[in-house]
Amino acid sequence: MATKVLRTLSIYRHEGKDGIITDRVPGEESSQSWKIGAPLVRDASTMELEIWAGSTDATLIVGVAVGDASETAGTKVLYYEANDYNLFEASLIDDTSAYTLLGTEVGVAYSLITADDNWYVDVNDETTKKVEVVGLIDAVGDINPRVICRFIGSMQSNVLQA
Repeated sequence: MATKVLRTLSIYRHEGKDGIITDRVPGEESSQSWKIGAPLVRDASTMELEIWAGSTDATLIVGVAVGDASETAGTKVLYYEANDYNLFEASLIDDTSAYTLLGTEVGVAYSLITADDNWYVDVNDETTKKVEVVGLIDAVGDINPRVICRFIGSMQSNVLQA
């Protein structure tokens, strides 16, 4: 068993367009302060990109930020799209506590949680499901383990679901 350093949500494998999408218009919403790895959504009225509010917010995810916000309205935003092809890696956390990998997390959907501007998969929240764990990076028994996850189809903003 090893204790891993918690790391924010990041790309694991991407497909097409080098994986990065550029949103130039309408771009970033004003006064945004997200950090790299933040899940992004569209403001319902302006269609500008903003950070996902977290918790029980049911807003669909557009993607994961490639860089920090500029805090300037209309600035282009680079992100990895939340779709059926892009896979992300994330640390597992139990609300605000360290978590030990069991190996039974594969195939289970969880929410995301933020701490100090970093985003993790929250195994304590199976209600606000945003991502599904599809693989393990670290070994069973590791603390603060990294896993491979994908955004659930019904939580993807830019992908039409059947």
